[in-house]
Amino acid sequence: MSNNDALLEMTQAYLNFSDEEMDLFKTNPRNIEILPQIPNLLNTDFTFEVIEAHGCICQHKVGQKIIINGDGSVSKDQGPEKVCIYLLQSLALATFAAQEFIYAEIDPNNLKFKRMGCFDTGINCNGVGHVKVEFKSKVKG
Repeated sequence: MSNNDALLEMTQAYLNFSDEEMDLFKTNPRNIEILPQIPNLLNTDFTFEVIEAHGCICQHKVGQKIIINGDGSVSKDQGPEKVCIYLLQSLALATFAAQEFIYAEIDPNNLKFKRMGCFDTGINCNGVGHVKVEFKSKVKG
């Protein structure tokens, strides 16, 4: 069994695809191209550390870390008890970019724009609160 065959089997089991769905998956050349990077993706965490927070209704505080797993899921075992949905919107965009870097075999820490925040402008700009985070990625282990 080739390495790609093993990765295809792992992917099918992970995504719970039927054989027919897996055949469809394999017809897209992009899926076959990124397949070797999937283990790297699943072995990476994306960390968003709160570097500024004021007036946040969800009570985000400086120093908190929101961890998003390489598969795009928020780690419930690490980080704050709750995460603001308006902040997650920005984190989703950065996570997508970081995943693309991994697929392209580029270190996600090479992202040039590593800071983002919620879209609330804060009390000084006619909003309520604002949170700003900084991104970095880390291989698990």
